[in-house]
Amino acid sequence: MDHPDLEQRLSRLEHRLLTLEDRAAVENLMARYAFYFSAGQGRRIVPELWSRDDEASLEYGASGVYRNLWKVKTFYVNAEIPGYLQTCTLASQWLKISESGTEARGAWMAVCTETDAGDLSAQPPTEGDQRRILLSSRTENGQAYRAEVLLQKYEVLFRKEEGQWRIFRLHVSEFFRCPAGSDWVRYAKTRQVTDGMWLESLFETPDPIPSFENLPNGPTTYHWQYDTDALPELQFPLED
Repeated sequence: MDHPDLEQRLSRLEHRLLTLEDRAAVENLMARYAFYFSAGQGRRIVPELWSRDDEASLEYGASGVYRNLWKVKTFYVNAEIPGYLQTCTLASQWLKISESGTEARGAWMAVCTETDAGDLSAQPPTEGDQRRILLSSRTENGQAYRAEVLLQKYEVLFRKEEGQWRIFRLHVSEFFRCPAGSDWVRYAKTRQVTDGMWLESLFETPDPIPSFENLPNGPTTYHWQYDTDALPELQFPLED
């Protein structure tokens, strides 16, 4: 004797279990991303976590969009700089798995730090080094360095490829940043001077990739940062 109600219940339970497994896999993927990013393991991010699709993209702050997979790779392949450290802690997760189980959308708030010992490093930047543009703090005797705190939003479109969840599109919006010895209100106007310079100024790589290749190949689609004259214009996560 058939039991259609029981079969439907089992089917719904199976779908729910698969969705929970997918959520756990995506959460673990983003945890690995945050760890690699914070541990200076950037060159592991694209091979291990990113889509294989050449149409993949990355948009970072006010700098612009990196379209195509090879462009995304240039963002994460950086030289090791003594006294340089980035950290990323993800929180306030919003995550939705598609009914088909082949795509997912998620958003996270990210509390981050960026550190460049600058003149205090064993290998300080030269006078002409573009990194100097972003050294936002000074010691009493004028030595420049960077120790900034940031609040960002990560919006991610994931795809399941060959049974594995991978990042297909990543959009990082930066709400504010400021030197550790200041605050985001006082620093708001100063920060605007360097908006969009982050990638261009930091790019150094031991790989045979010309520096100009690291420049975005498209303008920013949407970006809002705190300003003393601004009202919030925060979009709903992953709004099309």
